[in-house]
Amino acid sequence: MIALDTNVLLRALVDDEEAASQCAAARRLVAAATVVTISAAVFLEAVWTLSRSFGFPRKDVARVATMLLEHPKYRVQDAALFEAAVGRFAAGNIDFADAVALEHASRNHAVLHTFDRKLAKLDGAQAVG
Repeated sequence: MIALDTNVLLRALVDDEEAASQCAAARRLVAAATVVTISAAVFLEAVWTLSRSFGFPRKDVARVATMLLEHPKYRVQDAALFEAAVGRFAAGNIDFADAVALEHASRNHAVLHTFDRKLAKLDGAQAVG
């Protein structure tokens, strides 16, 4: 079993001509591993980076996230939480981190309090102030 940081995970997933040697090294590492464990922090940062830094469309980000969650080689910390959050993210105009926070609140029978007026309009969230 191996664990990856966000940069190695992204290099394994995304073709980046400027980092071709790192991409190749990351892919060799993943290919040789029997299991790849991904922390919640790494998963969240990877999804954010695919969306914000790489500019992937929402549907492609959701597809990659789902692949990681469902692939037998990968073990994502809090996978069930992230699976539900990916569903919320893919279905609507919500940031992935907000989808995770909203899903976490829901699973804990709590209301998510937020200053974000757009987020506050969603079921399970409430505006502060």
